[in-house]
Amino acid sequence: MRYEPIRGMESMKSSVNRRDAVFIFKIMGYSLSCPRSKNPMRITKFTLPFFLILLTSAVSQTVSAADKSTPPNILIILADDMGYGDVAALNPDSRIPTPNLDQLASEGLTFTDGHSSGSYCVPSRYGLLTGRYMWRTRLGSGGNLANLGGTLIEPGRKTMANVLRGAGYYTGLVGKWHQGIDWKLRKESETERQIIRVDRNYQDFSKIDFASPALKGPADYGFDTSFGTAGSAEMNPATFIKNNRAAVVPTISSEDALKRNGEWYGRDDNIIAEGYTMDRLVPILSDKACEFVETAVRTRPDQPFFLYYAMTTPHNPIVPNPEFVGKSRAGTYGDFVVELDHHVGRILDKLVELGIDKNTLVLFTSDNGPVNRTRGYHEKWVRGDTAVYGQDSNGPFRGWKGGLEEGGHRVPFLVRWPEKIKPGGTCSTAIQFTDVIPTLAEMLEVDLDKDTAEDGESFYPSLTGGVQPASFSEEIVHNQSNGTFAIRQGSFKLTVNGPKSTEEILDAAFPVSSFVLYDLSKDIEETTDISSEYSEKVMSMHHLLKKFVREGRSDGR
Repeated sequence: MRYEPIRGMESMKSSVNRRDAVFIFKIMGYSLSCPRSKNPMRITKFTLPFFLILLTSAVSQTVSAADKSTPPNILIILADDMGYGDVAALNPDSRIPTPNLDQLASEGLTFTDGHSSGSYCVPSRYGLLTGRYMWRTRLGSGGNLANLGGTLIEPGRKTMANVLRGAGYYTGLVGKWHQGIDWKLRKESETERQIIRVDRNYQDFSKIDFASPALKGPADYGFDTSFGTAGSAEMNPATFIKNNRAAVVPTISSEDALKRNGEWYGRDDNIIAEGYTMDRLVPILSDKACEFVETAVRTRPDQPFFLYYAMTTPHNPIVPNPEFVGKSRAGTYGDFVVELDHHVGRILDKLVELGIDKNTLVLFTSDNGPVNRTRGYHEKWVRGDTAVYGQDSNGPFRGWKGGLEEGGHRVPFLVRWPEKIKPGGTCSTAIQFTDVIPTLAEMLEVDLDKDTAEDGESFYPSLTGGVQPASFSEEIVHNQSNGTFAIRQGSFKLTVNGPKSTEEILDAAFPVSSFVLYDLSKDIEETTDISSEYSEKVMSMHHLLKKFVREGRSDGR
């Protein structure tokens, strides 16, 4: 039997979407089915008036509900070691085409003073996920995780995923975790466990049971599902990890991988899973990110999703796939950034394909600034010095990954949300990764407890209302990979040389070898120390740094 469309339904298509229609028919006690099904919904001249009364009422309720703010999907894309100047939209002299990132910037809001919460991988990711500075953890100032060093985020501490899951989101992680995994030992030993936690080059893999689920990993921090790598592409174990378990148990050495494939661009001491190769890594993670979004939309149409997509590019080893080789004018590194941009475009296209791009908040940034390739890295990792191509990966800033200069932690920071954010804007408000959780919490009207995001302040008013103060935080604290601290207040930035730990910062007897003060509003390249001219400013900022260290928080709560 063929059913004619009810008159007037065509005009409602524009105002009632698929999700609304499902709701309408559910409250009527019907389930939708097509004419080919065995039990299609039958509408006759007797039931039509009753149907229209219920439909009118339901549409009215649905439209009324739609008038209220619908929580947006949230997609955070984190590049790895990508500089501010690598995005063409932020650097008119860039030699790397980034059309998808450029489009994201033109359709959203660009923060020109956005900072990671550390100048290298582990602290920046800890700050983003927890809203707290990593130097407050067991690793301390300048600390880093060993390859198999165990989980870093403290038991009971809420992450961004915990907060969003509590707000009703379906949460997922795809990509680089780098916050530690507690692998199961074949024979549990506190001594062996401690050795693994501190030995950056632990080699006795036979004592680790990679075939069993990890004792603790990403799945324990608020993620409903996770797929990715333990750390950077070349770190141990070199395998994909799905929901706290190695997807393929690693058994191959770097030497064996080199013999099999003719090359191995990881470390010389890797333990590698069958099929884990650098050329497959980036496309697989891209597939999984798109798969998460599509699965979330199709299986949970009434639930918003949060995806933390932590890309492994363009971190070493720099191995772009053949189709991207030669696509930039900045050598192999530039080509790898082109590949990154391509995969950003893939997931943005997926949002459009699924019809959810308008109500999805997309945040793109990088975990820190670029690596200083002018020093010359191992050829198998970098294969060409970008300095010879004239590409300023750190843009107008001085410094590199790991350092306190702006180039180490001022990163691309692009936010798009078509339903709320006006396109093509820029914002000079200073923000940092620790501010993201409070921003999302304000957006969703979620109250954070006092032990969550202690170093963050919401910048939500800048997203939607055009409010652009110098900073929403009283100050921002920077920390170098060697342990040295700096503090930013307004346009002033003070580096405190000498102390390299929180204990030394608080010890009045510990000598400060020098203070260095810059006014970034006049000296963005940090060339002129003005500390002697502003001695009172130096002392007040130093006092504030000590206060933030001593009190365990900097959010003013």
